[in-house]
Amino acid sequence: MKNMKEAVRRLQKDGEYRFEGLGREESRRDATELAKVAMREDRKYGIESSLGIAKDAFGYYFAAQING
Repeated sequence: MKNMKEAVRRLQKDGEYRFEGLGREESRRDATELAKVAMREDRKYGIESSLGIAKDAFGYYFAAQING
């Protein structure tokens, strides 16, 4: 993933981050990594976040905020 900081910021701000130009497995791998990095970043500042991955209707994954 090229610009992790920008992706983390967009995930935190918008509640989701969708990838462009990746295959299904690549999107799954990158979405998982992005969710982990964003949660670590939040924890550094004392923020409890629930982030994970979701799959769209076409089988592509994206990072998203999970509300219990």
